[in-house]
Amino acid sequence: MTGLPGRRAFHDLYFRLAAGARRRDNSVILILMDVQNLRSINTEFGYAIGDDVLKTMAESLMESSRATDLVARYGSDEFAILLIDAEPSALDMIVERVNEKLGQLVTRRSLPVAVHYDIGMAVADEAPESVEVLLRAADREIQKMKKSKTAG
Repeated sequence: MTGLPGRRAFHDLYFRLAAGARRRDNSVILILMDVQNLRSINTEFGYAIGDDVLKTMAESLMESSRATDLVARYGSDEFAILLIDAEPSALDMIVERVNEKLGQLVTRRSLPVAVHYDIGMAVADEAPESVEVLLRAADREIQKMKKSKTAG
């Protein structure tokens, strides 16, 4: 539906990209984004709008990333972006670009809802053999963010 690789393809592609990053001594960054309230959007507006939210999120990520980045739909409402040889200082700029593109697409498509997401990131100087290490670290950040929202 989104045109992005899924979870299995993401793992396969990570294996190859990470091997290349290790050979070139490049760092890796994983960004995990979890679309907020997708179930509520589906209930209130219907699955067609929920699908449009996912497609809009996917397009904003693709248009905000480099050709060398790996963007995937990792779960029903989760997206993963793998950046090879990117500086951690660039993360704020990347998130800003995604937010800007997302806002433009929501407006252009006349979606009846704003699209929000929780985000977690993991940085490694050397790409781990398995992406699971990065995914767990990024997911922990998402969970911390969610807890701080409910506590505050």
